[in-house]
Amino acid sequence: MGYYIGLDGGGTFTDCVAMDSDGQIRFAKAPTTTENFSDGMFDALTALAEEWGITLSDLITSTERFSLGTTVGTNLLVERKGARTGLLTTAGHGDAILMMRGSGRITGLDPELYYHPQATDKPEPLVPKNLIREVNERVDCEGEVVVPLNMQEVEDAVRSLVEDQGVEAIAVSFLWSFRRPDHELEAMRIINRIAPNVYVSCSHKVAPRMGEYERTVATVINSYVAQKTAIYFAGAAERLKEAGFNHPLLVMQVTGGILPVKAALEVPLTSLGSGPVGGLMGSAALANQLGHSNVIATDMGGTSFEVGLIVDGEPLVSDENVVSQYRYKQLQLQTTSIACGGGSVAYLAPYSRSIRVGPQSAGANPGPVCYRRGGTEPTVTDADVVLGLISADTFLGGKMPLDRDAAVRAMENLGRQVGLSAEEAAAGILKINNAKAAELIRQQTVIRGYDPRDFMLFAYGGAGPLHAFAYASELGVKGVVIPLGNGASTLSAYGSASSNLVRFFEKEQLFRYPFPLEELNGLINKLEAEAHGALTEMGRAPEDISLERFAQMRYSGQWLHSLLRKLPGGVYGQAEMGQIVDEFKATYDALYGSGAGRVSQGVELFSVRIRATAYLRRPEQAFHIKKESRIDEAARLGHRTIVWPDDIEKVSSEVFDGRYLRFGNRVTGPAVVELPHTSVAVGKGQTLSCDVLGNMVLDL
Repeated sequence: MGYYIGLDGGGTFTDCVAMDSDGQIRFAKAPTTTENFSDGMFDALTALAEEWGITLSDLITSTERFSLGTTVGTNLLVERKGARTGLLTTAGHGDAILMMRGSGRITGLDPELYYHPQATDKPEPLVPKNLIREVNERVDCEGEVVVPLNMQEVEDAVRSLVEDQGVEAIAVSFLWSFRRPDHELEAMRIINRIAPNVYVSCSHKVAPRMGEYERTVATVINSYVAQKTAIYFAGAAERLKEAGFNHPLLVMQVTGGILPVKAALEVPLTSLGSGPVGGLMGSAALANQLGHSNVIATDMGGTSFEVGLIVDGEPLVSDENVVSQYRYKQLQLQTTSIACGGGSVAYLAPYSRSIRVGPQSAGANPGPVCYRRGGTEPTVTDADVVLGLISADTFLGGKMPLDRDAAVRAMENLGRQVGLSAEEAAAGILKINNAKAAELIRQQTVIRGYDPRDFMLFAYGGAGPLHAFAYASELGVKGVVIPLGNGASTLSAYGSASSNLVRFFEKEQLFRYPFPLEELNGLINKLEAEAHGALTEMGRAPEDISLERFAQMRYSGQWLHSLLRKLPGGVYGQAEMGQIVDEFKATYDALYGSGAGRVSQGVELFSVRIRATAYLRRPEQAFHIKKESRIDEAARLGHRTIVWPDDIEKVSSEVFDGRYLRFGNRVTGPAVVELPHTSVAVGKGQTLSCDVLGNMVLDL
């Protein structure tokens, strides 16, 4: 028996999923061990082996593929535990990363803080001013050398950073280097000669696109996290090898695929945020099997709420990301996050005297009040316990009993200040949290011209299935899928296990319509040859490799509004280019209104992108063939009084053990379906059914 394993190491839990050669799936979780991540990884693998009823050794030696997603890079950045990093940049531009485009105080923060600048501040500098060195050089926007690189200045700067300041890594970011990388390459050669043990990142390799500040941030982050990320990956690979795993370790990437460790470490930045992307890829894989072309993927955990969109079967792609208030250029699947999870803290706003929820989180330690770990402020999870949506006795399959009385006392203390009972305060907290979740979804759909009513909603993460009944209803989506049932809280790991090898190759170069066909066709052919060669070097057979073309297009003079368009294959002539431009205009009108693009404006194509995919063979997921309408009595756990937040009314609601629900079973609300790793709330008037793949489908 062979196994295909996906593992996602989060900040609180390490999740693990395995599929065997027959397509059967098992899930497991274990606490993340931040001191040594591989310990938590093996704890999760041990729990996974127990799920299969085999030894850990048998599981690992029989594993055919192992894919790893991780938050290690993000944690290094957020906790400021990366390498001491220096920066080489063009003379006169050393302060760009410190100025942060003038918006660093609020970038990535809760919108409520935009109106309270006194409550915001710039983040701690990634590179302090004493570690920034400017050197004379200049390349213009056409790739022409205006000022040659002063190599003596580079050598002096490197010696100063390494010998006097003790930097462990250096980022090199020169103006317009992605149009002509000669100066950055020469600087890297000098650094390697003087300090061969210092890690070097060049901006033309990390983020080959316009945006001086964002490109520099990406390059600095890449150097900042590289060495410790490499140590983590090497340690995980070595420990797996010692345990009997005889295949290359694969690493989840934010581009929506996996890569061997060696390739992933070429640009470690592409591993940042791979957890949410893994969940989005898991949603895409299941949506494809279920026939859902438009999906809103929502991941609600203990701290954050992540949203990603799948449109016409394709996850949307973004060119930017924000971490710790730093905006940087990075090609990745589009996911947006707010502080809205089970651990979000509820408090009384000092001026309005109204209840607010988040963005502060109780985290895993001390966690919610009901966790008995010293928490004193009520959270969303405490509200769930007070209302009865979560049972204090059966939480996490009974492995972690909760203190309901403590949650009630904390809720009473909060409610008393605004004249509400504990239950009324708890209901208000859930309404606020669910409204925030729904508003983020609206922002991500309506702002792009999409109607949420045309989408299915996938709800996963530890808290997503419990709250989707409310925030999905507010949006009016077609329905809700709890992917893989109990596996919903491990969907990011499932996404890692089900992904293919994916790499992007791109070049930013401006073409104005009518496009110079020979030059454009030549650029595409060059990128495709590079992409095909890279995957072939990874040992992939030519017949398993697929290349897709994309282009960033816009109207002349526009910088903020551009569209990513998928291009057909073949050699382009004037007729093909005319059709591509007509489709761009039609899509632009559909998004922004008819006539939004003026006739007087020309059309520009300013970036060509190739997505190279090597398809990996894996078993087909097992289907449940026998349909059963009758619910097994083992699934019926009786009734529990639940205060549903909309009506704040106590209702006797049936409780089910989701492990015993089968394909064809239907549960009518109000009810709660409890699973070892999460729970699913079924509101009044809603029904929950189980499908052939083990997903639970909530009909609103």
